[in-house]
Amino acid sequence: MKTTSDLIPEFEKLFRQKLQLNNCKLRKKRQENNYEIITPAKDIFLMYWSEFPEVNLIYQPIGVRTQQTGVYERAIRSHISFCVSSIKENPHSESPLLVN
Repeated sequence: MKTTSDLIPEFEKLFRQKLQLNNCKLRKKRQENNYEIITPAKDIFLMYWSEFPEVNLIYQPIGVRTQQTGVYERAIRSHISFCVSSIKENPHSESPLLVN
């Protein structure tokens, strides 16, 4: 059985691929388990966790929150949920099913 430390790199790899579909960038922060997501509209979200797979997402209020911000937020939350579910469903695979 895989440990949490094994699942995190798989989650990160799959999550990066999902974010690329929305032209978003994922940047790992210096602090452990902290990431910054930047959308094409220059919105910034912080993603972090204390106990994986309980992932938190917070919008950074830099500028004006628009309708497009909400669209990106829903997509990012959906990607997080999909990636966590995929990893939980495939605990014995080297890498989860990747979507092209």
